[in-house]
Amino acid sequence: MPSESTGLSESEAQRMMSRLLDGELSSKEAESLHQYLESHPEAMDWMESCDLVENAATDRVSGNGQADAATAWESISREISEEREDPDNGSNLIFFPLLFKVAGIAAAITLVATLFWFNFPKNSEQMTERYAASESVVEFVDTDIPDASPIVYTDEQSGWTVVWVTEMDPISDETG
Repeated sequence: MPSESTGLSESEAQRMMSRLLDGELSSKEAESLHQYLESHPEAMDWMESCDLVENAATDRVSGNGQADAATAWESISREISEEREDPDNGSNLIFFPLLFKVAGIAAAITLVATLFWFNFPKNSEQMTERYAASESVVEFVDTDIPDASPIVYTDEQSGWTVVWVTEMDPISDETG
């Protein structure tokens, strides 16, 4: 909303106040801003808040625009020493009491032992069945015996695959 006496809107006045704080405002613009502030005293609060921010920033920075190295190093050293004194203060890790750690290890050992126990064969028959089931199937038998016939089977008692070769009687010639 433009002011009748100065013709400045609120946003224009704020820009001019910012330029005044930066030292970029001409004397004619400063006079116009002064008239605006006389007719709008509430706008002075915005300028004072900007001035407080600028003062706080200049208090932290030395005269040449660089941060004060000694002050910054002192602040960092203080933070490090506080962290060393109380390492649990800012840590994101969860520390469990010794009792919980021991209980967790015991639970893990129990789980592994249980899995091993239930998968371990109880008698020789189970062991034979597992061995027989894991062996490959005989696909081909080669022998030097003429007219031999191989017989392949799995022995149920031992679980072994047996290859039996018998000599066959020659087949008589039926054609003739």
